[in-house]
Amino acid sequence: MGSIKKIYDSVHRFIHVDPLESDLINSRPFQRLHYIHQLGVTYFVYPGGTHRRFEHSLGVMELATRMYDEVTMGDTPIHLSEEYKKLLSEFVPSIGSQTHRYWRRILRLAALCHDLGHLPFSHTAEHEILGKGGHEAWTSKIINSIYLAPVWSLLQQEYPDRDVKEDVMKISLGESKFLDLYPTTKGFSPWERVVTAIITGDFFGADRIDYLLRDSKCTGLAYGLFDYHQLIEMLKIIPTEEDSGVLALGVEENGIESCEALLLARHYMHKRLYQYASVKSYSFHLARFMGGVYYDLGEELERYISMTDNEVLAELNRASVDPQHPGHFDAKCLYLRQNRFRAIPLVTPPEEKDLVEMREGLSIPMDQMAWQIAHKEEGRQGLDFPVLRQDGTIDNGVNLSEISIPSGKRSWVYIAPEYEISLRKNLRHVDALG
Repeated sequence: MGSIKKIYDSVHRFIHVDPLESDLINSRPFQRLHYIHQLGVTYFVYPGGTHRRFEHSLGVMELATRMYDEVTMGDTPIHLSEEYKKLLSEFVPSIGSQTHRYWRRILRLAALCHDLGHLPFSHTAEHEILGKGGHEAWTSKIINSIYLAPVWSLLQQEYPDRDVKEDVMKISLGESKFLDLYPTTKGFSPWERVVTAIITGDFFGADRIDYLLRDSKCTGLAYGLFDYHQLIEMLKIIPTEEDSGVLALGVEENGIESCEALLLARHYMHKRLYQYASVKSYSFHLARFMGGVYYDLGEELERYISMTDNEVLAELNRASVDPQHPGHFDAKCLYLRQNRFRAIPLVTPPEEKDLVEMREGLSIPMDQMAWQIAHKEEGRQGLDFPVLRQDGTIDNGVNLSEISIPSGKRSWVYIAPEYEISLRKNLRHVDALG
């Protein structure tokens, strides 16, 4: 079968992969991730942000494994009631068992697969090009494809009583996305919800933790750094306070501070990186360029996985010097800083008709102004997960922390530089009236 290989990673140091994982890593869909920027065109603003989906996927596998090992190590908190202990013993496989080893392997393979379906430049043009299924629909197609069939065949021989490909799919996509794509299939068991949450969870997910750490390190922005070792050490599988029959990832009470640090890291990285005005400006032009050039991808998988950042950059280069190219304007804006639109965050998300009236009132040509309206969800995001208190009771993290962050994405308006000042004055006037 071959020996264990070591890959050196800038964030997690040595990552060990077994022969089957190595086969998946060496497959064409996974090797494609070498050529997909993790942060889109953020490197136009932060030059160090040139890392790729390849190393991120390896990092997610490493982090997810550490988390799995921690929460299944067998030290059930002694203060839990007998009812809760029985629930944990019923659903959580004992360490060293075949079931425990099986789900550990599924988790690692699912972590490697979770980003296989991304477009060139990751999320940048996903809204413009992909449908409701998003990149997860293409991840599903790749997992089902001939490219990975040999990997699943070998694993199926080891576990003939399991549907290994479906289990990888479920853990990789998460319950909501999986059931959207396969609505007639059986729902997730309590244990499967815990396993997929290790990768895809909104708060503790290894995907989120790795990209915060990696993006912070590569861009030089220290906001994303936090004590994730402490966080993992404090992780536990805990019945939720609302429903004792539901298992979820939570923490011991002593881990609250590390969770607060994660929440703040997420907030400031959004402000200074993911939702930063200059980054949004470049991303707007690239998304519009890609939407115009690659609007019809069809359903052919071979064509899809042949698309990488390299092809888009080559097309951008051609378009920038060809006035007849349909993407000439956006390509020129990407390469010539003085031409790019300015991105202005909207404090209060307006109705589209209000922006149309504003554009017409300021006599701004239609092609010189655009917008993205994200209607914010009500409330704020806090530590909404179960916490095992020192006295053995279960509480919710929101009751134990004063820290919360705004929820929802920001709305943006994009404006040609010659109209920026007049639009900003008008927006300030509208905010003042509001």
